Amino acid sequence: MKKNHMFSKLLFLSCSALLFAACGAADSATDSSTASADGALPDKVIIATLEMPNDEGIAKAEGYFEDEMGVPIEIVQFESGKAINQAMVSGAVDFGLTGSGSAVLGIASGIPIEMIWIHETLGSVESLVAKNELNATSLEDLKGKNIGVPFASTAHYSLLRAITASGFEETDFVLIDLQPSDIFAAWQRGDIDAAYIWEPTLSELLTDGNIVLHSGDVAEMGYMTANVEIVHSEFGEAYPEIVAKYIAAVDKAVTLYREDPDQAISIIAEQLNITEESAKLQMEGQNWISAEEQLDAANLGTSDAVGAMAATMSDMGQFYLDQGNITASPSEADFAEGINTTYIEAYLESKE
Repeated sequence: MKKNHMFSKLLFLSCSALLFAACGAADSATDSSTASADGALPDKVIIATLEMPNDEGIAKAEGYFEDEMGVPIEIVQFESGKAINQAMVSGAVDFGLTGSGSAVLGIASGIPIEMIWIHETLGSVESLVAKNELNATSLEDLKGKNIGVPFASTAHYSLLRAITASGFEETDFVLIDLQPSDIFAAWQRGDIDAAYIWEPTLSELLTDGNIVLHSGDVAEMGYMTANVEIVHSEFGEAYPEIVAKYIAAVDKAVTLYREDPDQAISIIAEQLNITEESAKLQMEGQNWISAEEQLDAANLGTSDAVGAMAATMSDMGQFYLDQGNITASPSEADFAEGINTTYIEAYLESKE
């Protein structure tokens, strides 16, 4: 991973017209910030977020970003990683929380972003659940059955990779493209026998179903999925110290969760307006990663040694290419260029 992450050398720029339609938008966060860079702080930092029970949720609720960055923070709620990618195209936001799949699509489409943090790797919070009446304990038990899953999602990716890793063919199952709300309705009607889905729909299905496998199991097969943080490349180049302070804020949240899980669960429950029981269930179905662990070979790696995330992104890129979501997929080396660990390294160095 190089320390200068500019994507002008990428020859696979296949960004859709939809993504670039926003490029002519009014003054962007990045444009207005970088105008006075040269050692100065930005007037404001804009963080795009999704409602998730993770470290960023705690950092938002506890004011860690303001404390660490020392500048005004605006947090903007989005509904999807796709929408955050579009905001990054226009430069309307500086940071963005998104699924690893959306980050892969963004980098493959030539959007000027860098992956800087893994919020959490997915485990039982995203699972393949089958109806109790099937007594299914493995994929073998679901051959020929109808399985609902949102196509082109991390759940779809995990399901297909689990199928092939287990020695089966996709055609051994009947996969049906359904969104979460549609999955619940189809489950109730009896249209599907199983579903690969995430919370909160997952918990709704578990009232009459059991988990056959989950994304943590698939990660052990070599196919990790995660929620990650991206930063606009121009903002990162202009304000590397601010990006390092973002890292400090979320790492502080990880530490809180590990040292006082009850308090962290309470914060998330209030933040997301859910019960503490639900918050605990969802948080325990994920793996939160500290700053030191981010640099492990199994995760992002370091600026000198590429970690497993680059290979995971490359495989996911091939998945999206096969699904027709992109017209070309970058190489593993190109995806490694889209990961920048120098901000984590700077933060850890400042702690010494």
